[in-house]
Amino acid sequence: MSVNASPIEGVTTSCSFCGKPNTEVEQLVAGPGVFICNQCVELALMVVEDAASATPEEATRRRAAYQDPSTEDLLTMLPALVKSADRVEAELATSVNHLRARGAGWQTIADAAGLSAEATRRRFETAVAE
Repeated sequence: MSVNASPIEGVTTSCSFCGKPNTEVEQLVAGPGVFICNQCVELALMVVEDAASATPEEATRRRAAYQDPSTEDLLTMLPALVKSADRVEAELATSVNHLRARGAGWQTIADAAGLSAEATRRRFETAVAE
């Protein structure tokens, strides 16, 4: 599913990777709780191509750096991770709100989410009321 909007229509969402709004990219592709723009897809293709040509030693070094990033790298990534988590949580709340408006009960939503009905209600009840 792709999302496109002209600047006249305004910002409807943004790329989960670079943060650019839909009004600044040619296309956004939607996934569950995430969006990726055409520019990030191109970058990802370059990264995949580069990884495919890496020596086994280089691939091992890259995996180690990814699995155990430095404190500085973690601190640098933290704001984007928080923003991404907030965006996904907002999308979850919107989906639950739509389900509740359509008459779905807490137990039905909880079963679909793999949570208890009480935990689901506590997590989303205030978001649904807003």
